[in-house]
Amino acid sequence: MAVVVGAIGACLAGGIRVWDVARRFNRHEADALMGFQLMRRDMGRVLPFEAAPFRGTYDGMEFTAVSVVPDAEGLDEAVPRLARIRYYHDDDRQAWCRAVAPFSVGEGQSAEVVEVLVSDVDEVVLRYAAAQEDGEDSTVGWSDEWPNPTNLPAVVEAELTVGGIQMTQWFLVPLAGGKE
Repeated sequence: MAVVVGAIGACLAGGIRVWDVARRFNRHEADALMGFQLMRRDMGRVLPFEAAPFRGTYDGMEFTAVSVVPDAEGLDEAVPRLARIRYYHDDDRQAWCRAVAPFSVGEGQSAEVVEVLVSDVDEVVLRYAAAQEDGEDSTVGWSDEWPNPTNLPAVVEAELTVGGIQMTQWFLVPLAGGKE
């Protein structure tokens, strides 16, 4: 009887550990999918502004788009308006974050509203590709940076690594031009 009870206890403990690991992974996967969905919406609303160009690095990007800016300029309700949006990997928090601030030119920086999209992020890698001219080779040249202040990338690839698991999404930028 003691052997049977011991075997049942070991199986129960192993099942609880497996369930806990699966629950943690599913939470991160769900957070990542929600973050990717928000990023897809923002990327669809990117606007090319010479005064505030699209900036992209391997672990973050910043652009101007129409977005809801909570508590902007003392308003009681959040309204869609021109905003500066920033996605970045916060090393201190080990998180993939989104920051939104009302767009302003020449007045200094407005206060950002920061939200953590995914926690326990090991690494974020962003890559950028330009739009291809008609007749050009269709192979896309990916870059870890977007240094072109006069144009938008055509595609952004985002790869998150959470708990050793990589999750990748691609985002089209509708207003991207044809020249790099």
